[in-house]
Amino acid sequence: MTCKLENSKPDWKAYTFGEMDAAERREAEAHAANCVACQEEVAGLRITLDAMAVLREEELPRRIAFVSDKVFEPNWWQRMVRSFRQPSFAAAGVIAAAILIHAVVRPVTAPVSPAVPQVDIVAMEARLTAQIEEKVARKMQAEMTAAVAKAVADTEKRDDQRTATLLATTERRYADAADFLNKQVTHLYALNTGAGVR
Repeated sequence: MTCKLENSKPDWKAYTFGEMDAAERREAEAHAANCVACQEEVAGLRITLDAMAVLREEELPRRIAFVSDKVFEPNWWQRMVRSFRQPSFAAAGVIAAAILIHAVVRPVTAPVSPAVPQVDIVAMEARLTAQIEEKVARKMQAEMTAAVAKAVADTEKRDDQRTATLLATTERRYADAADFLNKQVTHLYALNTGAGVR
């Protein structure tokens, strides 16, 4: 539906933002009282303004980071500190110290039988180090996955709340606009019916 006075219709954006002076506002309201198309345009602008007012202003991100970025990888000293906190690292350290002390304190004797295998300390330390690094990597991966999942869940929850608020505001505005239009149509119908009777 279009306005009958398309060339001389009021600037509804200026009206909605409150940028008109009192005389222009009165003229615009008088025009809107008789023009259904302009009433719909004003109702649409008000719904848009209300929807935008509900949104919270947020600062734009300076940089978008991904989980695969090097930023999320800990430094060598952070990895070292974390590994010291792990019980498995402490246990490996105790075992390695016990092996070294046992090798130094115990006198070296010739093997009684060639069938007794020699303990390769270097190989054992390498195996222990590999196991420790694997456990640390698994735990770090699990923590990182949990942190990402929590961040995604929080973002989805915040977006759902915003959407629900926006929908509620829009539905309320549409209901108000529909009620207003119903009243206007009833009023116009009454006027036309009354005019026809005379």
